[in-house]
Amino acid sequence: MCYKLVERFAACRCLYFQHAVDPCEAYGQRGHSVQEKVVLVGYACAQHSIKFNSGIAGDLRTPQDSGYSSSKS
Repeated sequence: MCYKLVERFAACRCLYFQHAVDPCEAYGQRGHSVQEKVVLVGYACAQHSIKFNSGIAGDLRTPQDSGYSSSKS
């Protein structure tokens, strides 16, 4: 089975890098397919990092205070 490794950003799924096909003995024969393996890297691309670092996603970056205190009075 031939494989092609594709690296995509985890949040937006934009392409980071596409590697060359790792061929097997049957590469190039009719009916033989190339299986794509996706590896998630980083968080978001430069174009989408502003979107994911503000708004709704921005609220997830900063945890809210639960009001719980572990100190004894």
